[in-house]
Amino acid sequence: MGLTDVYAAVIPDFPYNAGVHVHYEESKLRIKDGLPKMKDVPKEMGGSGVSLSE
Repeated sequence: MGLTDVYAAVIPDFPYNAGVHVHYEESKLRIKDGLPKMKDVPKEMGGSGVSLSE
């Protein structure tokens, strides 16, 4: 896909705000923060695009 994964935490002044949780179906830690939860990744990235409940 031509993507490079960079953890936001390694960039000290990067103003990061999460917008969605991906691969949430496999998560061991359930987070109730009101953000969308995806089974895998969005369809646009080759995933199912299926949303999960919080």
